[in-house]
Amino acid sequence: MAELVDTGGDLIEALARGTAEEQDRTLVEQSAAVAELMAHGFARRHPELAASSGFARWQLMAVAVGVAAAVAGLVFVPLVVLGLLTVLVTAYSVLNAVVMVAGLPGAGRHGGSDDPPLASEELPFYTVLVPAYREAGVIGDLVRHLAGLDYPADRLEVLVLVERHDPDTARAVLAANPPGFVRVVQLPSGPPQTKPRSVNLGLMLARGELLVIFDAEDRPDPGQLRQVAARFAARDGRLACVQARLLFHNAERNWLTGQFAMEYALRFILALPGMVRLGLPIPLGGTSNHFRTATLRALGGWDAWNVTEDADLGMRCAALGYRTETIEAVTWEEAVDAVGPYVRQRTRWFKGFLMTTMVHTRRPHRTARRFGPGGLLVLLGIVASAPVTALVQPVLAALTVTALCGPWRTADAGLVLSATAAQLAAAGLWMAITFVAARRAGLRAPWRAVFTPLYSVLWWVAAWRAVHQLAFSPFSWEKTPHGHAAP
Repeated sequence: MAELVDTGGDLIEALARGTAEEQDRTLVEQSAAVAELMAHGFARRHPELAASSGFARWQLMAVAVGVAAAVAGLVFVPLVVLGLLTVLVTAYSVLNAVVMVAGLPGAGRHGGSDDPPLASEELPFYTVLVPAYREAGVIGDLVRHLAGLDYPADRLEVLVLVERHDPDTARAVLAANPPGFVRVVQLPSGPPQTKPRSVNLGLMLARGELLVIFDAEDRPDPGQLRQVAARFAARDGRLACVQARLLFHNAERNWLTGQFAMEYALRFILALPGMVRLGLPIPLGGTSNHFRTATLRALGGWDAWNVTEDADLGMRCAALGYRTETIEAVTWEEAVDAVGPYVRQRTRWFKGFLMTTMVHTRRPHRTARRFGPGGLLVLLGIVASAPVTALVQPVLAALTVTALCGPWRTADAGLVLSATAAQLAAAGLWMAITFVAARRAGLRAPWRAVFTPLYSVLWWVAAWRAVHQLAFSPFSWEKTPHGHAAP
């Protein structure tokens, strides 16, 4: 299987081999060239996997035909559309349930507790990347948590990546009295102002054998790096990434954070371990994913123009024959606690899932060969279907209510009632597995899983916004605010 190879160049070599002082000098003297590499290096080397290359012609035609068929169906055969959409939503629910049930007995087997621990002198050098933009309110807490990591200081570097026009965040890092292994790196200015662009520079500068990303509001378990290092040492070179669990420290802030916390429990306690147990690819979370640095460079790093660079990179790992595993070590994050920021964040995620699907299906024959049946199931049945089902659910709900409230022929009664029953069963299935995940996460009042259908209405809004943005502003990045929720 062919692999991506990031051959780099003189500038990348100079950055990778230089001391911190030499790197800083290069960033100033060659800022324009570095900015171009951060933004366009991946697309220039691997245009077939770059979001900025846009849709293939056949994909645009498929979308046009699909929209035309949907409109015609709603006008002429609405009950057929009702049946088809019911099948889609039910199949998505069942697939997710199967994956999550697989995570129940398998989660402990992938937690890392059985990996032989490494002595301090055996631990590899570790690079921690912290992309931070307008995070002055929370970055100090992260610096203090990083200072408390159970890892030798002489085998650790933390690169806090800040924009030049964001001096408040840089000052907040220095005000937190950071240890000597913490370094503030000012990014060369340039578009797009996205997280993957930022961490691409971090990858160029990284000296660590292993590398992890933490977001500015994160609170990682102190022993997380040691556990991951032991995991990598116990596996072969095809293990490219280890994903830690992400949970929320402010789950009880309000109703929204409680629902969001249950969703995260579903994903990181059940779904991802289930995917590992079933041998499926993992669409990565945006933080606490740990990599072998050399493998990450061979994969090409991140696509600066993909707004869910994490999911894209996770699928790319699988497409090129690498594995991702999970570990039980937790990073505590902050859930957004207001509807507006939540919808904007979910819009970006859904837009990125659609973008990632577009990227990896441009050449269908190559897609099938690279991913195989399991990878295609995740790419199409989970990554693509998450925004698609959220997109069609309001249409399905409207069709169902119209069909139930209006007169129908006897011949249609079976279809209408069966579709309604299937939708109720799918909703009940989601509530049940959400309840189980909430209990396993130790969340208070897991019975609040009954509100999952109401919570999913926010997904509907985000999905329609995502489609609009994908058409008119595909690379816009709506930043999620942090620092407003109390622990």
